[in-house]
Amino acid sequence: MTTITKPLTEDELLSTLERNIDQADTYTNSEIGEQRDKGYRYYYGNPLGNEREGRSQHVSMDVFDGCEAVKAVLMETFSANQEVCVFDPIDPQDLAGAKSATALVNWIFYKQNDGNRIIHDVLHDALVAKTGVVKRYWKDDYEYQEETFEGIGDDELAMMVNDPMVELNEIQSMGGQSEIETPNGTVTDITPQMHTGSLLRRINTSKVCVEVIEPENFLISPRAKDIKTADFVSHRTSRTRGEILAEGISQDIVARLDDDKTFEEDGSIGRDSIDQFRHDDMNDDDRDREYVTIYESYLKKYDPALNACVIIKCIHSRKIMLDQEAVSEMPFQAFTPFPLPHRFHGMSLADVLCDLQKTQSSLKRSVIDHVFSTNTSRYVANLSLVKNPRDLLDNRVGAVIDVNSPQPDAVIRPLPIPQMNQGVYQAIENFEQEKEQRSGSSRMSRGMDNSAVSKQNSSDLITTFMNASNRRIMVMARHFAESFLKPLMIDVYRIAIEYESQEKMMQLDGQFVPIDPKMMKDRTEMTVSVALTPDEKKQEAQLLLSMDGQFAMQPDPTLGGLYSQNQRYALLARAYELLGIKEGGMFIQNPQDPMFQQQMQMQQQQMEEEQAEQKQQTVFQAGMTARQVAVMEGQLELEITKEANRFLMETQKQTHTEEQEETELLLKAEFQQHKMEVDEKELELEEQQKRPVSVNN
Repeated sequence: MTTITKPLTEDELLSTLERNIDQADTYTNSEIGEQRDKGYRYYYGNPLGNEREGRSQHVSMDVFDGCEAVKAVLMETFSANQEVCVFDPIDPQDLAGAKSATALVNWIFYKQNDGNRIIHDVLHDALVAKTGVVKRYWKDDYEYQEETFEGIGDDELAMMVNDPMVELNEIQSMGGQSEIETPNGTVTDITPQMHTGSLLRRINTSKVCVEVIEPENFLISPRAKDIKTADFVSHRTSRTRGEILAEGISQDIVARLDDDKTFEEDGSIGRDSIDQFRHDDMNDDDRDREYVTIYESYLKKYDPALNACVIIKCIHSRKIMLDQEAVSEMPFQAFTPFPLPHRFHGMSLADVLCDLQKTQSSLKRSVIDHVFSTNTSRYVANLSLVKNPRDLLDNRVGAVIDVNSPQPDAVIRPLPIPQMNQGVYQAIENFEQEKEQRSGSSRMSRGMDNSAVSKQNSSDLITTFMNASNRRIMVMARHFAESFLKPLMIDVYRIAIEYESQEKMMQLDGQFVPIDPKMMKDRTEMTVSVALTPDEKKQEAQLLLSMDGQFAMQPDPTLGGLYSQNQRYALLARAYELLGIKEGGMFIQNPQDPMFQQQMQMQQQQMEEEQAEQKQQTVFQAGMTARQVAVMEGQLELEITKEANRFLMETQKQTHTEEQEETELLLKAEFQQHKMEVDEKELELEEQQKRPVSVNN
């Protein structure tokens, strides 16, 4: 029976690794390496190789222009908002946990590892050299700080001795038990011991590391379609012997390591062509500072004991194995801007634009050469009539040419130069439009189209055109987020909750809260939101704010309580997020926050107290009103009575006056009547007595 699998010795494993490295290196250094080298040289604007002496050497920077334009849009998309990737809650009670997990992973990526620089470097490598690769891992790291102490007791010293992060250097103790001779005999003196000395404190600075690696130093099997299913992946690095010794490797093994010179002709030559400097050109006489080549390889091999394929991680050079262990996965993530199905290496933007740069350079050189020929014309001359022919070669401004002829025009005349074909400019414009179509970045989106900014074009129309021209770039952004950033964030989170032991203080909704990675649960569901361009985000934010104003200022009775505090908070938080305001919690409070709920309860209680007080005041005012009405009614009745009495008195007085006047009139009438009767009696007596008679006298 033929045995397919058998345990490998260390030499056999090294031989297998070397064969896989050679295959991957050959694959990388052949066509892939040439394309990377070409992409870097075109990006830097290096000479194209078709230059002619005495002619224009101009190089059109189409690759640089296209890559930087696309990179600017992608960087703005992923740097303006540092919560592109958000963990989804597992259940309704997991909202706070999902938000804490999102804050933790974004803090690790953007703060601890400078996420903006990582995104920039990955995008640059992918746009120019086909693939951007990162490696994520847990790094055990410590810093050492020397401290001194003086006059501490036994308890404090015991705490230092038991602290695993403290190493005591030297200690001087004073006091304790001693015997003193006195005239009465020996006396034992016991004083508390005090300790003075120095210590070396070890500070834990371990963290999750995300490192961008050079594409040419990332080796993968030619058969691989992606990293997850690849049977061989390796990361090639150059490290000093001192760095390897610091990891505990013996000096005998480190002395046998050497530098691998087999990868000098790869894509790194193009990347280093900007200044013609290469790292392998550095030599150092100090043996401790010599660089050696180390491979971190991951080999997928069948394990009969597990009846499954396992991944073997090997740290080695070409001939020496430093370490090996079985791992569960390969710690790499890669991104390519134009992925090809069933292939690991896709196409870079430089691959798409290189031919345009070469063509544009040739066309622009012809224009420059024609302008130069027009300004410095060639001459047809009869040299026998020119006294000094060198005057024709030294074409100085205002120079005199001495001729032996009365007709100089017949001796020297400029050679006619054909006019520039106008089709050249049209061809340059056509190729510029083709570059925009290939890259997805138009001149309008780069702010280079002057005709777009006019009175006839509104700002909304210009924004619409710019967003439409960025569609291809946004597809690239979606691919970057889904296939690269999302799995990278999930890996970073998983490593953090597995190895991180220190509690972190995170800012959530404007408040600092402690987050313990050890207490967090494993998560695999994450949402990526990069479908909007920055301008579209602002428009959506303005729309949300206008909706909030409409709902809040003019509440619709048909909503029936659908727009509550939670819904309004979610709407405003989303608007702040779209506007790029990171700390929206500083302006609005989460209704689910216990402090907010406590404040609402206090406000509710205060409102109820105010309502009760207002009710009592209303009742009191109602009682007061009734009493006031009764008093007013009594006052009114009293006034009516007073008025009636006054009217009665006036009436009686008037009646008495009238009766008195009537009585006086009657008395006067009776007096007059009496007087008349007396006068008649006197007259009668005078007539009888024939003498004056006065009755009254």
